[in-house]
Amino acid sequence: MANYTLVNSGVKHKKKRKILRIFVLIILSVIILAIALGGWIYWKSMTPTILNIAENRLKSETARAVNEAVVLSLGGNINYSDLVTIEKNSDNEITLITANSSKINTLARDTAILSQDKINRLKSLDVQIPLGTLSGIPLLSEKGPNVNIVVTPIGTVNCTFTSTFETAGINQTLHRVYINVNSKVDLVMPSMHATIDCSTPILLCESLIVGKVPQTYLQGGLLLTNSNI
Repeated sequence: MANYTLVNSGVKHKKKRKILRIFVLIILSVIILAIALGGWIYWKSMTPTILNIAENRLKSETARAVNEAVVLSLGGNINYSDLVTIEKNSDNEITLITANSSKINTLARDTAILSQDKINRLKSLDVQIPLGTLSGIPLLSEKGPNVNIVVTPIGTVNCTFTSTFETAGINQTLHRVYINVNSKVDLVMPSMHATIDCSTPILLCESLIVGKVPQTYLQGGLLLTNSNI
């Protein structure tokens, strides 16, 4: 008598479908992992470019804010004689160049306060850079999702004054007085942040001095002051 074995074809099909699903899941997982890895590598490679763009934008906005603060603190044009006094002897030779410490201190304090206020408002600065722009491909320029960058001012604003003397001719010297507004700002973006030092020099006044300027001033400049706020 012959023996017959019944095979359930439905069970075989179920096993095949299960194996196929597992295979498809593995392939999808590999593809997703590859995309994620590629995205991470792309982001890391583009981070310096993003940071550079954001830094340039931030420094531009900071310079604008500081210029506005200086204009407000000056309340109008400032004369060279308001900050610097030149004394000469009977032979019209320069014997002393002094800075008006009281005026400079007031100007430094007011500029620091106003600059701090305006720089603090940069927290609302919206820096958005399309990823397509970072690719360098013209067709993708301004395309793709934006990278949003958060700007956070940190620390205090520091105002320093500098003075330079430049030869402008025989017995003629051009004297310039600058105010430098220094601040620190945090740039926060996905996966990283950076601290940017912003220094904005602004020419306050200048004057052409006729007469021989003592070497002590030409070599060391004019001692001015600074202010923190």
